[in-house]
Amino acid sequence: MKTYVGIDFGACYIKAVKFSSQLRRVQPVKLNMNIAGNFALPSAIFYDKINGEVETKIGDAALTSADVDNKILRLTPKLAQKNWKKFIPNLEHEISADAALKDILTKIWRNISNQAARDENFDVTITVPAAFSEVQKKIIRRAAICADVPISTIVTEPFAEIFSREEIFQNDSAQIILIFDFGATTLDATLFQIKRTPKIFSVTQLSSATLNYGGVNVDDSILKNIFTTKYAAEVKIFGAELVRLIRQMKEEIFFDEEEISGGSLIDGKGKLHEFELTRQEIFSAIECDDVKEKIISLLDGVLDDAGIFPEEVTTVKVFGGTSSTDYFLEILENYFGAEIFDAAEIEREDLTLGAAIGAVKYRRLTDEENLRVKSKSVVPCGIYIQRGEKFLRCIKRNEIRGFVTPYKPIFVDELKKNKWRLSLYQSFCDEMEISAEGGAVFIGDVQLDSILYTSAQAILFKMRINAAGQVCLKFFEERKADGKAQIVFIEEKILSLGREHGRGKKET
Repeated sequence: MKTYVGIDFGACYIKAVKFSSQLRRVQPVKLNMNIAGNFALPSAIFYDKINGEVETKIGDAALTSADVDNKILRLTPKLAQKNWKKFIPNLEHEISADAALKDILTKIWRNISNQAARDENFDVTITVPAAFSEVQKKIIRRAAICADVPISTIVTEPFAEIFSREEIFQNDSAQIILIFDFGATTLDATLFQIKRTPKIFSVTQLSSATLNYGGVNVDDSILKNIFTTKYAAEVKIFGAELVRLIRQMKEEIFFDEEEISGGSLIDGKGKLHEFELTRQEIFSAIECDDVKEKIISLLDGVLDDAGIFPEEVTTVKVFGGTSSTDYFLEILENYFGAEIFDAAEIEREDLTLGAAIGAVKYRRLTDEENLRVKSKSVVPCGIYIQRGEKFLRCIKRNEIRGFVTPYKPIFVDELKKNKWRLSLYQSFCDEMEISAEGGAVFIGDVQLDSILYTSAQAILFKMRINAAGQVCLKFFEERKADGKAQIVFIEEKILSLGREHGRGKKET
């Protein structure tokens, strides 16, 4: 009998569920056997050294370790960087983000396997955040294979979340659905068009956008805007430990519908310090960050990119524990209308495990029930060329596949400085948020053949993304023929959305 496993690889937490064909129900999977009642595993790894042997620890054991030199936190953003590495003293060598990811997946899969029956046949689907590039997806797939995870596919969280709610894919009517996912580090809004026939389920991603504000930002805001005044002395004593307590109290208020939550910490002298947090204080902290205005701007952008009006959206589905609070539900109701979702259907398990649950249901529907899922989307990210410390946008986010840019210039002096190599990046951020330090995901390098070019000033290029999802660049040069200036094609480079050099066609 086949067992379907969904692993949600979020920016801060990793969660998993499984569906057994024999038991016919979805069950959460415990990824950290040492933490009671906790199904969310922090995305962290610690290379401990015990009796001269290195032992890898993941999750809470890694997060709480004071040895910062030998641990790696929040791994997924590091997968976006061009050559991220960290020297680990206990390993006595550097480790890349890819290798650390493989070590985490190895431990996770060992924990899952240890809870399984001996004859279970696994089929694993991994979900990743909406703002995950093809580069990061390929890295995760390679790491999963190296960790002996029997991976079948990788899908984005909003795509999987569609399948976590049965009323969506059982509806025969055409639907426009917004997935509103307030995660630990980002708020993702993704708009889908859904159509259903008896054996074909068509999913078209119309647009997507990400706000770099999540649950951890709410925690930091409470610390900064509420606790710094309310508990000034304790903030200096406990620091990050107090942030963890704030997170626990916040989640108790949100999930248990309490108006006030309390907690305590013991300092180095054995003195007990008690704390209280109210629902209104959380909302006050959020308002200090102008989050309401940012969310409305995010929704405006997503709908504008798709050419959709708010009244055309048939359903809004919320995910992530923070999104279920009255504060955010009210924003959505005011924007789309009071009937846009049924608040009574929102349950904690759906919010926190929705992507993993949806991944399992998606695989089971396409495998056991032979439901054909047709999926297509716009280009969800912008494509940029790095020019020194700046980035030149070539294709904007949510552009239709096949769109060809107008001619864009590159100065020859700049090319010579970079040895005729261009670095390409993807980004889900707004252009103003991108810098050499962050906001952009390295795709790969394109190496031009300098011998082909005669201009001393500038060359021109056009860019498009083809149906296969490859970045196609055509390079041109202005030359004179019969006394007239003409734009002449020189060479073409094709770059898959992964870390590799572009292969090209030369001038003929």
